[in-house]
Amino acid sequence: MTTPEQKPASLVRFEKARAEHTERMRTYNGICADIARCEKEQQAAIEAGKEAESNWRTRFRNLRGNLTDELRAEHSQRIASRELADEFGGLLKELALDKQEAMLKCCGSASEYVNSHREAFTGFADAHWQSALRNVSPSLLWAIKLRLRREELSPTFAGDDRDRIKDVAGLVGEALTRAAAALPDSVLKEAPLLENIGLHRPALTGVDMELYTRPLRRQKLGESILAQRVKLQEGSQK
Repeated sequence: MTTPEQKPASLVRFEKARAEHTERMRTYNGICADIARCEKEQQAAIEAGKEAESNWRTRFRNLRGNLTDELRAEHSQRIASRELADEFGGLLKELALDKQEAMLKCCGSASEYVNSHREAFTGFADAHWQSALRNVSPSLLWAIKLRLRREELSPTFAGDDRDRIKDVAGLVGEALTRAAAALPDSVLKEAPLLENIGLHRPALTGVDMELYTRPLRRQKLGESILAQRVKLQEGSQK
């Protein structure tokens, strides 16, 4: 069993990148949930304000402007509903910026996630390649040696300028590659490290792929978010 000390550095980076991206996506999804909840609350406040406004105006006219304690309380309630809706509106503007900023961070962590996966998988594949070369079957080497001799005596390929080593290398490579390709993918999952890394590029579910693939656009969006935050801050201080 592989212990943490035995893990390749590339695998450690991959696991860290995966955890960070997962956490950033969790944060982003949390903001999306907050926005949906606030929008619902804002709409409820708006509807309550409209109803309170209609009821108050009707009672105000019926009472000929006689501001009873009950009518004064209803007046305060309708003002509160209106202000609450406005507060939700301001909060939603901030949350919209939080959402955009969170997605920018998700794009950054997604890039690191994908790159670290590539490094981890490449390192794993290269390590097994070197191991296989060091432990190649003697019978296979013997067969290749015989094949080289056969090409000297009875060439398979025409042409006086043929390189028998390259010709045999092509034959061996094709034969081994075809045999490897015929193996089921399930054999690849028998290695615990590879099961951890994964055979394919990580799925970037929920990531804005158009933003992910355009670094310049991400940079401009970041600048825009900063400018909008400053504007909101200035507006709140007035």
